[in-house]
Amino acid sequence: MRRKIYFGLTLLGTLAVAVLLWLSLGLSGINLPGLVLVLGGTFLASVIGHSPGPVLSLLRRLPSLFRETQPATAVDYKPFLHIADRYRRGDVRGAEKAATAIQDPFLRGGTRLALDPHNGDELGRMLQWRIRQQKEDDNRDIRILRTMATFAPAFGMLGTLFGLVAMLGSLGESGLEYIGMAMGFALMSTLYGLLIANLVFRPLALKMEDRSRQQLLHMNLLVDAIMMLYERQHPVLIGEFMSAARPDQAPAPTAPKGRPIPLQGMRA
Repeated sequence: MRRKIYFGLTLLGTLAVAVLLWLSLGLSGINLPGLVLVLGGTFLASVIGHSPGPVLSLLRRLPSLFRETQPATAVDYKPFLHIADRYRRGDVRGAEKAATAIQDPFLRGGTRLALDPHNGDELGRMLQWRIRQQKEDDNRDIRILRTMATFAPAFGMLGTLFGLVAMLGSLGESGLEYIGMAMGFALMSTLYGLLIANLVFRPLALKMEDRSRQQLLHMNLLVDAIMMLYERQHPVLIGEFMSAARPDQAPAPTAPKGRPIPLQGMRA
């Protein structure tokens, strides 16, 4: 709740500053060609430096990065613990049906793999491969954002140079008033590039790094839990392990019908 309030106050303050700048500068504070040059040039350079598919996919997901999403660790582990209890008791078919109730896609896929007759080493390799693939996808998006943050000021400077060249071309035909307005108009391109790089692309890259680090840590926790399921460990042990790794997130383990699983009488 506090994060939303801080975000709203920050957004409101930014809009207020933008409105004051627009009112004080008037039309000289508007440089639509320069803005198009910065955004279009940054996009084109990113597509050339990377593949068009990842760049377009990242741009479609940019609005979601501005929103506060549910933490990766805020997952209901009760269905997984119920599956562990059924699988340990030999109810493989019931465990497979219950796997569809798991919300986390990585945990759901890993649970299905653990319930199938796989070798432990093969299961571990498949899960680690998925983690490496997720890490590579996140690093690719971070590299694209950093590339955009690098190119945006450069294209802003390029727009300023175009404006200065046009101003110098008509220097002998215009007065000082026109020269001042043209100079302000040209420098707005550099301002656009700096603002877009330092208020959009670089903060989003930092935010994505933080989310990726949390997601990968959570996935490694789930790998250990899935391997414990494969080894038919007691649900209480699995629940205690997940509670120790995420004490504020993992619930107390319960039996399939909602009854607490007793600590006594645990079998290896």
